[in-house]
Amino acid sequence: MAAYTTLLRLPLYIALWICAVVLLILTSVRLNYTLNLPKGDPLNGGIDFFDPIVAELLVCSLLGLGTIPFVMHWAPHPISSEASANLFELAALSILWLLWLVGCVVSTSIWPNLAFCAQFSPCRVLTAMMAFAWLGWIALVGLIVLAVLTAVKKARPARAPMMVEWAAQPRYGNNAFEPVSGVRRPQTAAFSEGGRGGRGMYDV
Repeated sequence: MAAYTTLLRLPLYIALWICAVVLLILTSVRLNYTLNLPKGDPLNGGIDFFDPIVAELLVCSLLGLGTIPFVMHWAPHPISSEASANLFELAALSILWLLWLVGCVVSTSIWPNLAFCAQFSPCRVLTAMMAFAWLGWIALVGLIVLAVLTAVKKARPARAPMMVEWAAQPRYGNNAFEPVSGVRRPQTAAFSEGGRGGRGMYDV
């Protein structure tokens, strides 16, 4: 599992960064257009205006690009513990996911269908902006899933090694000095004396 999460993590981050770069460009183009409407443009009666949701997506793209130094280890990580760093990454991704989702949902609700004006450049910019916003959100979903799997794996207690006790029964052979488990165990000899003048003998 750890190998799969490691292999998938960097490609998902790269996909997020690509979407963030494209989203940054598209939102900048959109804001520049709405804040500097050309003369004779029928949009909003020719009066310059500001799209808050476009600015929100611009901030999301900047936050997404802000993860590059930490993922590539170009900047020192604020947390040294590996488990705490994983939880920090999960929390940061969750906040970014929520902000990105708000931008995607609100922009889609404002411009649900722009097919009627596809011949105009501003409409094509909006369509591409929402498409890359959703693609970036999908990449964030994948990163959060991997972060959750990693956190669960690290939080799981390690299994204790199985302890097996072997009970060796003593073995007694015909030989009084037969080695048992590497130890020479002599038999106990009882010494008894005979009568006066008698010889001692061993009773085995």
